[in-house]
Amino acid sequence: MIILVNPRATRPGNRRFPLSVMAVGASIPEGENWEIVDGNLPRLDVAARITALVEANESGNDPVRAIAFTVMPGPQLANAVPLTRQVKARHPDIQIVWGGNFGSLYPEPVLNAPYIDWLVRGQGEQTFGELLQVLDGRRDPQKVAGLSFRRADGTHHIGVERIWLGPGELPAPPYHKIAVKDYLRPTFLGKRSGVYQASIGCPYACNFCGVISVYGRKEKVQEPSRTAEHLGFLARAHGMDSVHFYDNNFFLGEAHARAVADSFAPLGLKWWCEARVDALLRFSDETWRRLKRAGLTMVFCGAESGSNEVLAKMQKGITVEQIAEVAARTREHGIIPEFSFVFGDPDAPEREIENTLGFIRKLKTINPAMELITYFYTPTPQRKDTYGNIDPLSGTPVDLEEWATPAWVNWMTHVDPELPWLDRRLKAKVEDFELVLKSRFPSVHDRATRPWGKLAGRLLAQNRWRRGDYADPALLKRLRRLARIIPDDQQAYGHLRAEGAL
Repeated sequence: MIILVNPRATRPGNRRFPLSVMAVGASIPEGENWEIVDGNLPRLDVAARITALVEANESGNDPVRAIAFTVMPGPQLANAVPLTRQVKARHPDIQIVWGGNFGSLYPEPVLNAPYIDWLVRGQGEQTFGELLQVLDGRRDPQKVAGLSFRRADGTHHIGVERIWLGPGELPAPPYHKIAVKDYLRPTFLGKRSGVYQASIGCPYACNFCGVISVYGRKEKVQEPSRTAEHLGFLARAHGMDSVHFYDNNFFLGEAHARAVADSFAPLGLKWWCEARVDALLRFSDETWRRLKRAGLTMVFCGAESGSNEVLAKMQKGITVEQIAEVAARTREHGIIPEFSFVFGDPDAPEREIENTLGFIRKLKTINPAMELITYFYTPTPQRKDTYGNIDPLSGTPVDLEEWATPAWVNWMTHVDPELPWLDRRLKAKVEDFELVLKSRFPSVHDRATRPWGKLAGRLLAQNRWRRGDYADPALLKRLRRLARIIPDDQQAYGHLRAEGAL
């Protein structure tokens, strides 16, 4: 038997389908029993559940022989480290496997950990299946692409990169292995929102992005009809009314966008996706209308900076003029744009911050419905050059215990990284600006602020926003603390941002 573990990454109320372990489980050879243990479920003692499964099977014909953890950087890592250590101490004879983005980006600290036996880097479905053959003594671990491990002398074997598959080449998500109803949670899109991933990778060259580091500049997409088939099942069988797509780049081009619209239109779902600014600008008005009718409600775009010079340094391949045009096109077609910005140019952070804050004001004028996502830049290992010519590994921890400390979790989540070029004063400028903006224009995502708090925030921030005065909004900070239904969760990021659920 195999146990696939999804360590806690967010509050239980913000849990989503554990897609990574579902995908690995679906690819495990037929006849092999496996179970998912999801740490994001409410009131679940993950270590106790793992031990219960081990003990229930140890006297039979199918004892647990591997416990595999998926681990993303940030809060999931912080929970995975002590959990893995505890599980290995309880069950020292069972093989412990780590996979996921953290180990793919930072293999050395994982392989330094004595409580981890194997590391799967990159896409894990095929590699994990071949690892099972290694455990059976039927395969040489040094010949398994994507597999890394610690040799007996303490040195590390880093397996060659595996040629990976697209979702259309892999089995369908095994929804029968989870309680689907427990994962359909309310979001701004609907009362029963799910998640899905229809593609893997990204063909662009942004030199601050961890996706390129893991997958290279390529993307594989399954046919929209197959995606619609899976979503239609969730809608019919489980009442799903909306979906967030986890794809890093949802639209390949206009023909693909039209195929998506045609496939999704009969489903009646509202949906959110990520897309490139330049790709969206190539769509005709008719394609925009089809996507709107098919349920596209919000589109997330990596805008990243208000400076063409900085965008060029990032190898982003877009301009501020194109970003502004997308803001106008989305307003025209009634689709909400969500723009992310990365603050902290290593060469001229203050100038970049001033340019970008001014540009965000301009975007808010072009499209008042615009949503804002902010990050502070932290360098991620790249295949070639890194934005700002920073060594992404310099000063990073060599052991997992240090990576799991609050300071490094803040670094991984881009919340409050300690970087020599980005001081507290500059961070405060960005944070204060965002507070004034989101008080004046409450986010549609915000279900964690009481209605009276949103109203008071709009009134209190009105003059500040008009004057462009963001410095030290102490009253707005106090109001936010008082009006929150739940405290801010600074470690929740990306698709696991707090939606306000407990």
